[in-house]
Amino acid sequence: MLPQTPVLTVNLTNLRANYRLLKARHAKGSIAAVVKADAYGLGVAKVAPAFWDEGCRIFFVATLAEGVALRKLLPDARIGVFNGLLAKEEKKYLRNRLTPVLCDPGQAERWAKAGGETAPAILHVDTGMTRLGFTHTDFEALLRKKPHFAEHNIAYLMSHLACANEAEDPKNAEQLMRFRQAMQLVPRVRGSLCNSSGLFLSDKFHFDMARPGCALYGINPVHGDNPMLPVASLCAPILQLRQLDRDETVGYGATYKAKKSSSIAIMALGYADGWMRTQNQPVAFVDGVAVPYAGRVSMDMIALDVTGVKISPASRVEFMNSQYKVDDVALQWNTIGYEVLTGISKRVEKRYITD
Repeated sequence: MLPQTPVLTVNLTNLRANYRLLKARHAKGSIAAVVKADAYGLGVAKVAPAFWDEGCRIFFVATLAEGVALRKLLPDARIGVFNGLLAKEEKKYLRNRLTPVLCDPGQAERWAKAGGETAPAILHVDTGMTRLGFTHTDFEALLRKKPHFAEHNIAYLMSHLACANEAEDPKNAEQLMRFRQAMQLVPRVRGSLCNSSGLFLSDKFHFDMARPGCALYGINPVHGDNPMLPVASLCAPILQLRQLDRDETVGYGATYKAKKSSSIAIMALGYADGWMRTQNQPVAFVDGVAVPYAGRVSMDMIALDVTGVKISPASRVEFMNSQYKVDDVALQWNTIGYEVLTGISKRVEKRYITD
């Protein structure tokens, strides 16, 4: 049966293979899976159990709501919440057995009062990302005020690399030095510094656990050839095939000029589905043959110029596939693969395959 809406196909076999590849790269073989933003747009309800089946036992999300939802899926997982412990959330964290990532002294105080000794948190020190996290000064002050806080309340000390995809960037060495300084203050606490790209740096960056995200989903974590397998593909149904009986313009703004006898395919995909309107020379694939867009992306439709291409209503038209991966799409959009995947809207059907 032909699809009636765009379909995002998620290859769970490749997803699991990416997890194994990253785990094998870690010096201690210890990695968590970051499944925030609905598993980077690919559907946490299917993705998280696939990682669990591969032996993953530690997961990270961004928000408390994501953590609560994941707890229902994985009753026995350890779940960390990156965005921190906001006011009056302590009981909900404890009730759902979630691990807050503490990002400032106030959060640490609230967690200690709430009974964090029985549920150690993760403490985030900022080493140069200048986003969330304790400053080194605040961390030192916390330990002076509460000398046993680390011993009783912290399971991991973590930080986040800003430039790990650029292996030679001096920022990496700077952050490693700062993280080591923080670790020296709590020598019996485990450390976590690596993201996806960090796993492709020296094992000096690996510490006790890595937290890959994008690479699990097929996004390239390094410059150069992508070591990861593609996970996501996107196809859309043909709404109409048109043979022009005169020279004509196509789409809003009349920006595309098509000649008489041109063939135009109208596709059920648009920016309301998360497929960006502003692109640079975009292409789609009709049964594997590349074809150009004809004019601007609309809210619900894209026109393709399929002149000279064998096509029928049953043809498979793909906008992301093994030839044209998520990073290729991102390049055309002048963005990154993260935005491509997380931007795909809820009205796009998801299908899961194991091959």
